[in-house]
Amino acid sequence: MNLSPYTRPSVALRYAMWANAASATDKYKDLHTHFYARARKYAEADEETGRHKYINVRHAQAWLLICTYEYKMMHFPHAWLTTGRATRLTQMLGLHRLDGLGMDAKQTIPESSDWSEKEERRRTFWMAFIKDRHGSIGTGWPMIIDERDVCISDL
Repeated sequence: MNLSPYTRPSVALRYAMWANAASATDKYKDLHTHFYARARKYAEADEETGRHKYINVRHAQAWLLICTYEYKMMHFPHAWLTTGRATRLTQMLGLHRLDGLGMDAKQTIPESSDWSEKEERRRTFWMAFIKDRHGSIGTGWPMIIDERDVCISDL
């Protein structure tokens, strides 16, 4: 890949994409559990480094794809915990307040460089929102995101 290390998808994100894709195709069906295990391993390893390099949109996307896979495989307790991890990460990034006036919390990522990056952040947040609601509806457990705290405009 010709992308800089900061814009390149994390290894965890790549494995999470492959796990979801392999679980949907007969040709690669025997690989999806391997890809899933690798995705979790790399995502957790990034968090354990002690550096905050995992606090970025790519890792939030990786956790969202991991929880999508876990829901698909009916690993509901794991999926619920992974959803919480992904949702909290999007909140740490401030993705729930992309269009808010002023900053109420610490800014952990730089401003979007263009409209497509901002839209990627918006869609990442909405996926976390959907997964949070999906898990809550299915289990009856409380939601993480309070919709009154969301400040994102529609395009």
